[in-house]
Amino acid sequence: MRICTKKDIRIITGVMAASLIFSGCSVNLKKDKPLKDNPEIKTEISLDKVSETKYDKDLMDKEYRRYSFDLLNQTVKDCGKDGNVMISPASVMLALDMVAAGAKGETLKQLTDVFAKGQGPLNQQAYAAALMDKINGSKDVEFTCANAVWNNEKLLGDGINTRYVDYIKETFLAEYKAEAFGKGTADEINKWVDEHTRHMISKIVKDIDPDTAMILVNAICFDANWEREYEEYQVNTGKFTKADGSEQNVMFLSDETRDYFETDKATGFMKEYKGGDYAFLAILPTDTNISANKFAEDFTAEDYEKFIKSASTEWEVYSKMPEFKSDFEFLMNDTLKTLGAGDVFDESKADLSGIAGKPGELVISKVLHKTHIEVDRKGTKAAAVTSIDVEVTSAEPPEFKTVNCDRPFVYAIVDVKTMAPIFIGTVNEI
Repeated sequence: MRICTKKDIRIITGVMAASLIFSGCSVNLKKDKPLKDNPEIKTEISLDKVSETKYDKDLMDKEYRRYSFDLLNQTVKDCGKDGNVMISPASVMLALDMVAAGAKGETLKQLTDVFAKGQGPLNQQAYAAALMDKINGSKDVEFTCANAVWNNEKLLGDGINTRYVDYIKETFLAEYKAEAFGKGTADEINKWVDEHTRHMISKIVKDIDPDTAMILVNAICFDANWEREYEEYQVNTGKFTKADGSEQNVMFLSDETRDYFETDKATGFMKEYKGGDYAFLAILPTDTNISANKFAEDFTAEDYEKFIKSASTEWEVYSKMPEFKSDFEFLMNDTLKTLGAGDVFDESKADLSGIAGKPGELVISKVLHKTHIEVDRKGTKAAAVTSIDVEVTSAEPPEFKTVNCDRPFVYAIVDVKTMAPIFIGTVNEI
């Protein structure tokens, strides 16, 4: 019988952070035998063509909206709670797109189709890269996206696909560091996350197993003031009715706006942040007795398309919403499987051999999503981290020896430290 120990690789993404964890009993992943660069390792995607790829922006934007609400619907269904929920579709997408860049075959197709069904990996990679550029090029608001990769050189050595590493460095602007993981590595990663989320998310890694081979982190952070801040007379206390019907005292923000939305399912308003490139959109269910989570569970991408197309500036809109602060953390494995990306979690089907190893040696074990938001009279702050753990499992058995005690033998009970026998004896017959 062969016993395999799991060796972690984490990718952490962030508003989100993504973490790749390689683990498993691989003949190539022993501490005394790190992977070596293999010129035969190639990505399925022609990575050098991503920057030249032209895509239908309107179509890809619509696909992104579709994916965003698919993800929200399924997250609320899987979360099963009445508490506040917040996700960052951008962070989840950017984290998984970095994984997809090294995926192949059906694994690559499934990952791509979660975000842009039928549009192909080149279009999706190019769209993700453009989204990063747009975020980091934002004016009048503080909106940033950053990535970092830590490679445990004790385990991976130089066995990772260097062309893949070059790609995520150039396209996703990932910082890359190879070092022997130790006690300070977790602190180093958490410090990076804390800085790149403006101290909104201070910790993503609790500790690092000695067998962790890689940690990849993506962090997105948003900090913006309102185009027109709320005046003192617009901030007042009032009663907020919770999902369970009970009431609580809160501070309400009141305003007059021009952007109004109305469908049979919801009404809403929009309030812009400085510069006008980003805005807060409120969607209020028409059904006064429904919880926000139940509403979100059934509010589809088609419903959202209808909602945003109902926009009107014909009315003066009196808006009111509470100041609030919220944190959310959720394991997304089942959610992503339901959305169609199941193979990447299955060692018999996963193919991430464009990153390292062979088909079936890398598999995602965990996708953890963590978010934070603050909305007050001055503006909005938000951050998110997506952590993706990837395990390494061996596709081929190691060499082995056999000891078959089917004839006379000697035995001992020893002190493991000194190998001094505590008992010693022989067996000549049973």
